[in-house]
Amino acid sequence: MESLVAILEAYFQDIVSIVTKLDSDNKGTTVLGSVPGRPIVEDEEIELDRICEDTLQKWLETSGYRIDLYSEHSIREIGNYDAQTQYLVTCDPFDGSGHFSRGIPSGWWSVLTIWDAAGFQPVLAGAIDIIRREMYIAQSGKVYLKSFDTGKSEVIFRSDEKGLSNNLVIAAYLMNPDYLSNWVDKGSRLIHIMKDKFPKARLWADGGSCIYPWLSRGVIDAYVMFEEPRSEIDPGLGFAWASRYPVYIVQKNGDVTNYRFEPGNGSKRIPWLVSACTEELAQGIIEVLIGR
Repeated sequence: MESLVAILEAYFQDIVSIVTKLDSDNKGTTVLGSVPGRPIVEDEEIELDRICEDTLQKWLETSGYRIDLYSEHSIREIGNYDAQTQYLVTCDPFDGSGHFSRGIPSGWWSVLTIWDAAGFQPVLAGAIDIIRREMYIAQSGKVYLKSFDTGKSEVIFRSDEKGLSNNLVIAAYLMNPDYLSNWVDKGSRLIHIMKDKFPKARLWADGGSCIYPWLSRGVIDAYVMFEEPRSEIDPGLGFAWASRYPVYIVQKNGDVTNYRFEPGNGSKRIPWLVSACTEELAQGIIEVLIGR
């Protein structure tokens, strides 16, 4: 496993250099096509997405393992095709392509989870906050944060908030008008309770796979989304596993099930997704959403 950790760190260092250079040269924004399961107005694959995915494949090939790579753009087989698959990797090779293509210098990440192919259980996860040059590694029930600038590494911890309060920061991707409209409609009860009872609570209007390392760090306390594509969830699930916080699918009738990774179904959407730092907070948010 330590060899995979070393590969992730090398990959992340490579990605920081690549993205920084493309940004300074005003390159990498050429549109290559649509993202499976998404309308073109919602998301596009740009050149930078492909470059990051190719770079990840290059580094994973050095592992010597037979790996199936599931990104939001493609499914790739890596290594000895005659060998049995040992690991699955779910990744968003560049999370933030919409920001990058619009020249917004914020929210540039690469996020991935490595799974045991036999049982579909996470064994390792990693993420790089490219602009802040901060790497996250999740393994063996701990999440580590390392600064590339200082070399300092530390164990980080999720928040322990257990109920709605003025202290909360709830994330939701609201930058796309369709997502915003859907969230305002289906999340109206939560909005009104925050406005009326907890006016100091905040909504962080960004999301996707990069949210899960921030949940592990305690930067945000919960993530609530409607019609979230699985490809935005699966890369970050290793952080929920290591930090032991729930990720739920919620039905309109109030039924709640644990979210499960389903290989090959990345383009499918989850009607209601609720993840939070604690079981109690997740249940409290769900009760508000369904009107209990």
